[in-house]
Amino acid sequence: MFSKKAAGKVPVLSVIDDGRGMAYPEMMRMISFGHKRPNEHCNEQIGRFGIGFKTGAMKLGKDAIVLTQTSTSRSVSFLSQSFNENKDNLEIPVVTYRKEGQYMEVDLSVQSEATAEYNLNAIKEFSPFNEYFIGEKLGLFGEEGTGTQIYIWNLDRWGKDYTLDWNSGRTDENPTDKGHGDILIRSKRVRSRPGQTSKQVPLDYSLHSYLEVIFRNPRMKITVQGSKVNAHVI
Repeated sequence: MFSKKAAGKVPVLSVIDDGRGMAYPEMMRMISFGHKRPNEHCNEQIGRFGIGFKTGAMKLGKDAIVLTQTSTSRSVSFLSQSFNENKDNLEIPVVTYRKEGQYMEVDLSVQSEATAEYNLNAIKEFSPFNEYFIGEKLGLFGEEGTGTQIYIWNLDRWGKDYTLDWNSGRTDENPTDKGHGDILIRSKRVRSRPGQTSKQVPLDYSLHSYLEVIFRNPRMKITVQGSKVNAHVI
């Protein structure tokens, strides 16, 4: 993705689903820090305390944008360390639209025109996204489609390398193969095994392998770098 700040292309971690999307209250709950009643827990939910997405996203990168669309609304939120640098109070720009006929109009029931314009300008200035790029990405859902897209950039680095390592699964022998794609999360920990010559083998974590075991009873299809994830019950 092209970044104005970096004056060039930067790697981006994207998470995309084609679920029902989030309405404005759900979006605000997602980007707010902490829930008021964490003891009200549903066994079908993954999250509980309301800090997982924020801490996880900001650990991976400095900036994240969430695009979500339901059958009647569309919201964009921007969680950004770059935008909030040197600020005393945290700001999370959000712009929400609701469907009026065939068009999406700013939802004036949750924000004013001035607030929506201020937030959209902040997103345009501090991220690679403008209204046209946002529209292009939301177009992935189709005219009547729904779902959520998360993009994280300004990714964490160790020296010259990024913490994340993308593996397309393609090789010189099989350049079109998409069956072994993965994303490795580098770790500063090292490991050793009996018989190894080197005791400094990096302990990297496979996102593909993690997703194989995180859901006890998955009800969706998951792919990583084009590679299908097959769930394993342990």
